Amino acid sequence: MISIAVTPLSYCICLSRVLLITTVFIIIAFTSSFATSPSNIGKEAEALLEWKASLDNQRQFQLSSWVGNITCQWVGISCNNFSSISHVNLTGVGLKGTLYSFSFSTLHSLISLNLSYNLLYGTIPSHLGNISELIYLDLSANQLSGIIPPELCQLTSLVILNLNENDITGSIPHQIGKLHLLNELNLFSNSLIGSILLSGSIPHELGNLTSLRTLSLHRNILTGSIPVSIGSLGNLTILALSENKLSGSICHEIGMLASLTWLNFYNNNLSGSIPTSIGNLGNLNVLCLDSNKLSGSIPQEIGMLGSLLVFSLTDNNLSGQIPASVGNLTKLTRLRLRINKLYGYIPQEIGKLKFLTNLYLSMNDLNGSIPYEFNNLTYLEHFELS
Repeated sequence: MISIAVTPLSYCICLSRVLLITTVFIIIAFTSSFATSPSNIGKEAEALLEWKASLDNQRQFQLSSWVGNITCQWVGISCNNFSSISHVNLTGVGLKGTLYSFSFSTLHSLISLNLSYNLLYGTIPSHLGNISELIYLDLSANQLSGIIPPELCQLTSLVILNLNENDITGSIPHQIGKLHLLNELNLFSNSLIGSILLSGSIPHELGNLTSLRTLSLHRNILTGSIPVSIGSLGNLTILALSENKLSGSICHEIGMLASLTWLNFYNNNLSGSIPTSIGNLGNLNVLCLDSNKLSGSIPQEIGMLGSLLVFSLTDNNLSGQIPASVGNLTKLTRLRLRINKLYGYIPQEIGKLKFLTNLYLSMNDLNGSIPYEFNNLTYLEHFELS
């Protein structure tokens, strides 16, 4: 057994909070082809003023410019070429109240609704699904509760949907598979409970969202298995399912996600072996599979992940030897394999990882001496082998 003084390290860099915003290419001219009548412009103002009146009185001062009916001059409001409201952006202004009296259907030209980082509470109203032109919907970081209304899945023009950091419960509606243009889906840090009766808690219909680039469902209490249909998401770059209660094996189809740069399944109940198909993910920068029940050996195919910066398998039941192919990960900065059942010698090939800053191999059954090649690890800051 190798013993060496250790320097503690804060645990895995895996997502504590992800606010990943892909470049939003909203083309305003495309979305507003028809003029809006003056009477409807008046209705838009009336609808917003009615909602303002329903908000907490002490918070209404943030909307002090909301007077009269020239909405294009109001704070947080943008209009299209026909003076009809196209954007509502009231992020982080401290609004407190519900969405019940917000007459969304009046805003026929609305393409972007951002009410994130406020103190909104109550349920998400089903009539929100009537804004047929909506491309961007962000209700994140509020105190919204209840279920995700299936009516939201009628918003088939949506490109970005952010409902993260609320108190939402229930399952992800299977109708979500209708949102074929969706680019980002952020539902993390809620209390989503998957339906065991309907193909696991992550609906297989997510496989229909072939435009998806970001799928963040971490920090919920999702159960069931990872659906094999996830392999259809060929444009996906970020897949964050950490800190749930997912079980079963990591499906072979995960290797079909060739665009993936971030894969985080940390802290679930996943079992079985790491699929060899993971070696197909040549663009992967972060691979976090910590705190699961994975078994078997670390596949040699790991060495094909030449873009990898973080590789973390801590706290599993992995056995066998550390593959020498790990030496091919020449961009790696963090390697964490502690608390497993790995045995044999430490491969000298680790000495090729010249950018390594964190190396954790402790609490295994490794033996032999520290390879001389470790002298090449001049950037190493945290080192644990005991």
